[in-house]
Amino acid sequence: MAFSLPPARGSIKLVNILIDEYKLGVNKLVEEARLRPAEAVESINLMMVQDGVWKPRWGSDTYGAALEAVPDGAGEFIKTDGTRELIAIANGKFWKSTDGGSWTQVTGATFTAGTRTSMLQINSKLYVYNGVDDMALYDGSTLTTFSALSVPSGLALTRSSSMASGQYTLYYQVTALNDVGETVGGTEVSITVNKLRDSWTSTASDYVDLDWGNVTGATRYQIYMSTLSGYEVLLADSQVSAYRDDGTAQPNEFVEVPDDDTTSAPKFKSAWVSNNRLWGTYDLTNKYRVYYTGTGNFGFGRFSDFYGGGWIDLEPGGREEPRAGVHYQSGQGVGTSTVFCSTPEGRGSVWQVSIGSVTVGDDTFSVPSAFKIVGSSGTDSPFGVVTVENDVFFPNKDGAFSLGPEKNYYGLLRTNELTNRQRPYWRGISGNMINKIATFYYDAKVLFSVSTDGATNNRTIVYDRERLAWYVDWTIGFKQFLQYTDSDGNTHLLGVPESGTKLVELSADIQGDQGVAFRTSYLSGRIPINSRDWTKFAKIKKAFIKLGRPRGAINFSVLGTEKRRGYAQLASKTITSLFSLTGMGWDLMGSVQMGDTLGVPTAFAQATDIRFMKVNKRIRDIQFKVSSESTEADYTLLGLLAKGFELEISPPSSWKLTS
Repeated sequence: MAFSLPPARGSIKLVNILIDEYKLGVNKLVEEARLRPAEAVESINLMMVQDGVWKPRWGSDTYGAALEAVPDGAGEFIKTDGTRELIAIANGKFWKSTDGGSWTQVTGATFTAGTRTSMLQINSKLYVYNGVDDMALYDGSTLTTFSALSVPSGLALTRSSSMASGQYTLYYQVTALNDVGETVGGTEVSITVNKLRDSWTSTASDYVDLDWGNVTGATRYQIYMSTLSGYEVLLADSQVSAYRDDGTAQPNEFVEVPDDDTTSAPKFKSAWVSNNRLWGTYDLTNKYRVYYTGTGNFGFGRFSDFYGGGWIDLEPGGREEPRAGVHYQSGQGVGTSTVFCSTPEGRGSVWQVSIGSVTVGDDTFSVPSAFKIVGSSGTDSPFGVVTVENDVFFPNKDGAFSLGPEKNYYGLLRTNELTNRQRPYWRGISGNMINKIATFYYDAKVLFSVSTDGATNNRTIVYDRERLAWYVDWTIGFKQFLQYTDSDGNTHLLGVPESGTKLVELSADIQGDQGVAFRTSYLSGRIPINSRDWTKFAKIKKAFIKLGRPRGAINFSVLGTEKRRGYAQLASKTITSLFSLTGMGWDLMGSVQMGDTLGVPTAFAQATDIRFMKVNKRIRDIQFKVSSESTEADYTLLGLLAKGFELEISPPSSWKLTS
């Protein structure tokens, strides 16, 4: 509710300025004097509860045992027997723990310390990737990486006795495959024959034999052929290091020799699952590339085209570079792989990639196609994209955006800015850290952990999805968020800290940050005494505050613009609320128990606590501030009220314009 001017009592116009709704959250876009009563200038370390009233945010504390170093990433892994492990990467090592117990190192892969690392579980395996080191896989007992295979060498070509050297030249290359990918092609080798390949006899008389050296670790080989040097396409595959080309296999014009070796898996910073395929992007050496694997038990997790995988470059050589992706719907509601791109100025774009198929002979191959959503915005951060109910939220240099269907328009997706009222704050976020913003959706709130110091994610701003309001800001930040469910079924919201060797838990049951008090502060806009005539002054006699279940020391201040002094603090008091303990005699006093019953003391405070202080100031606008600085402080801000009467006085002399 805003404020009202009650009917005049005689010649006196009473003034009541009331704020008991805060539903519009924080607004940083306009000056304090332009804010509506339901908007706040700041909400430091506050959050909304109930029907949209302010109270202190969740506290935080360390969770679990200490690691060897500051963790670079963390996640949860669910084993095939249903047990859950907490996973962390720290000091370049892979660690596991249960229920916050001691950490156990799992060997088999190492990581570059200080590199943010992400995790994704699918197909009973945990994929661990950071864009720098080889991707690792954890199955609940062993941790492995795929060593890159050697490129096949020593390719030799031999004509059948029915053919001789002639005017037709055939060019061949061979690649090796393992369980995840494919090497680049070996050295191109050519041979001339006197017969056009399409005219070779169907008997075994016309052929070319290929032989090459065995490659350690290879599960099979692929043979590429062309009649033009450098244009080889897939011809066939072989499980041994030999193949006979008798002219019956038909070249697949859609599959060329790989440009990159994927036998150690591509290196990417962002990965997601869409339509039973593993996708990845943000490859530091192939900045336009989006990778995908095959499907099903045969192809999932394998990037070679032999397994149904492959890659596509989005506008190679252009300004847009893919950074992250999710499984999302097309405008028609069909699930598809959705890729978020960045541009230098930060706007970016959104692409959607689908996989078709082409059959050549007896073989079927996947063929990717991509299209850009017109007018869309993208992201810089691979850690910042999160699915929020029927939308996708993501940050970029311009603000936080959502991707979703446009109402009343079938088949149309749109991106909308969410931070239009927070733009000045967002411009203060360090540009070099936009790509490190970490986003998470929890309890109908979208948490954006951002940097205002240019070095770490030291702040968190929150978008309340239920109340459509922003909390700006929380004085705590993280590299990454995750949830972990312990053996008792309790789910913990955890953060990967910027400093310290333990994970951090956020919870409503925790006070302070690791035992240290954090400051809370609500500051209203500067509300005029008379909204229809802002030259009017009033004598404010008293200011009231209505708190719900207050505990600890709470500071209440009133500020405003006086006729002579200008803007100043008018009055300030500290509210100390006492609470009672029931069940006298439950605790021991020394060695004596007072009473004969056992139980747990119950702390309770008044459901509603109204306080007031005298102001007695002549002002033309008023501003309320409520804050706390102690660990035990807790409250719900239910309402603020100032009472007085309007004055019929001349304007201040300082307002007068002189020549």
